Amino acid sequence: MAKCGAPTKTGGWCRRKVVTGTSRCPVHQGAWSAYGVAQRKEKEAKEKKRTLRRKR
Repeated sequence: MAKCGAPTKTGGWCRRKVVTGTSRCPVHQGAWSAYGVAQRKEKEAKEKKRTLRRKR
């Protein structure tokens, strides 16, 4: 399995596994990658369900 390899704050290289079909791990993908957008949409959907339950 491939490793991320992004530079870290400590000066080393990230050793996490990459997301399938990309070259970076979830931490280093960025907010507007396909992975980041999917994660954000999923989180927003869960939050919307939670708020609907509270209103009832």
